[in-house]
Amino acid sequence: MHFENEKQFLMRYFSTLLILFSIYSVVGAQNFKVSMDSLLMDKLFIDSDVSVAVYDLDENRPLYSYRGEKMCRPASVLKVLTAGVALERLGIDYTMNTTLGRQGSNLFVKGERDPLFSESDMDAMVSAVGDSSTVDTLFVDCTFMDSIYWGPGWSWDDTPWEFQPYMSPLMLNGGCVDVVVKPSQKGEAPMVECSPVSTYYSVANEAVSHDATQKKLTIMRDWLENSNVIRVRGNCNAVRGDKMNMFRSEKFFVTVMCEKLAAHGVEVRNVVYAPMPDSVQVLHLKQRSIIDVAGEALLESNNLCAESFVYHLGALYGHRPVAHKDGMKIINGFLDFNLKMPARYEIADGSGLSLYTYISADIMLQMLKKIYDNKAVYDIIEQGLPISGWTGTLKGRMAGTAAERKIRAKTGTVSGICTLAGYAEARNGHTLAFVVFNQGVLSARQARQWQNKVCELLCK
Repeated sequence: MHFENEKQFLMRYFSTLLILFSIYSVVGAQNFKVSMDSLLMDKLFIDSDVSVAVYDLDENRPLYSYRGEKMCRPASVLKVLTAGVALERLGIDYTMNTTLGRQGSNLFVKGERDPLFSESDMDAMVSAVGDSSTVDTLFVDCTFMDSIYWGPGWSWDDTPWEFQPYMSPLMLNGGCVDVVVKPSQKGEAPMVECSPVSTYYSVANEAVSHDATQKKLTIMRDWLENSNVIRVRGNCNAVRGDKMNMFRSEKFFVTVMCEKLAAHGVEVRNVVYAPMPDSVQVLHLKQRSIIDVAGEALLESNNLCAESFVYHLGALYGHRPVAHKDGMKIINGFLDFNLKMPARYEIADGSGLSLYTYISADIMLQMLKKIYDNKAVYDIIEQGLPISGWTGTLKGRMAGTAAERKIRAKTGTVSGICTLAGYAEARNGHTLAFVVFNQGVLSARQARQWQNKVCELLCK
C-alpha cells in the first residue's frame, strides 16, 4: 500500500511538472510573439519591409511568422540552400578534381571547377612534371562546363570585382589577382605587389604617395575593354589591398602554369584546348573536398564556391559540357520533391547574386529544417556557418549580448537587401531555425542592428 501511494505521488508529481512546463512553454511563446510584434513597430519599416519565420526544432513546432509567404531576394543566404542540396545529392565524400597527365611528350591538364585551387596547388602540380624537359603540346581540357562566364541575372557592372569572377573549369586563386599597394616617399609612386605573378596582366601605376591633392586611391581593371590592365590611381597614404578578377580565367590559369613550368626548365612549345584522353598517365590529382567548399561558401560567403555546387549538381545528368541550367534543374527538383512547397519561387543561381532569384522565408525555413534532419549534412553546415561575435561575416556582430556565440547563421547583403538565416541556441537549450529577410533597406547597418535584436530575443 505504501508502494502504491509512493507510485501515485510520483505520477502526480511528474504530471504536475509536465503541466507547469506546458504552461511555461505557452507563456514563453506568447511573450516571444509580443516581443517580436513590438520589434516590428521599429521606424525601420516606415520605408522598408521584412519577412520573419522561426521554428523550434526540438519541439517540432513553429514559433513565429510574419509575412513568411512573401517573395524576397535572399542574397547570400541562398548559399545555405545551395550547399544543403549539394551535400544531400552529391554526398559528403564528393570531391572536385583537377588532373595533370602525360602521354609521350605531351602534357594534359583537366579542370572540373575546383573553386579553391591555389598557387600552392599549382606549384605542387608543376613539381610533379619534373625539371628540364620539353613539352611538345600542353592540352587543356575545359570540357566540364560551357563557356558562359556568369550566372543569369548577375549585374554587368560588377564585372571587375572578386565576388563576380569569370567562371571556368580552371580557376587559379579564384580567377583573381591579389593587389597590395604600399606608400613610398611623399610625391613618389607607391609600391604595387601582385600575386600570382604573371605576364597575363600588367599594372599601370598612376598613383602618388602622400599627396592630399589627389583623389582617393582606386584599384581597377580596364574591364570595359576586356583588358587585364590593372590601373592604380589616386593618393596612397596607407597600405591598401584588393582583388581584381581576370578576363578569361582559364587562360590566366594556363599562362601561370606555363610560366611556372618554364621556371623549372620545362619548355612548352604549344597550347591546345582539347579533351584529355582516358589513356593518359596521371601525374598529379588535386581533389578538393566538398566539405571545404561548403565551409568557404558559408563562412566567407564565397560566390565561386556556391556556383561550383550548381555545376557539379548539373554534372549528375552525365553529359558534358555542363550548363548552369542543368544544376538549377537539380536544385529546383530537390525543393519540389523534398520540401513539398508550392511553385511560387524562382531560383536562378546558387550564390544569391541574381536579380531573378526570389524565395520566401517559409521556403528557406523548410530548407533549414531539412538540413537539420540529416545529421551528417547538418554537422557540416553548422560547422561552416559564421558564429555571432566570433567568426566569419558575424564576427563583428552581437558581441557582449545574450546572442554572442549562440547564433550560427548566413548573412546576405546586396543593394537594398539585408538577410540572415540559420540556427539559434535558446536559453532552454533548444535549437531554433530562423529566417529574417529585410527588403528595400537604404541602410544595411540599420537592418543588421535590428536583426541583432531579433537574435538576442531568440537566445533569451
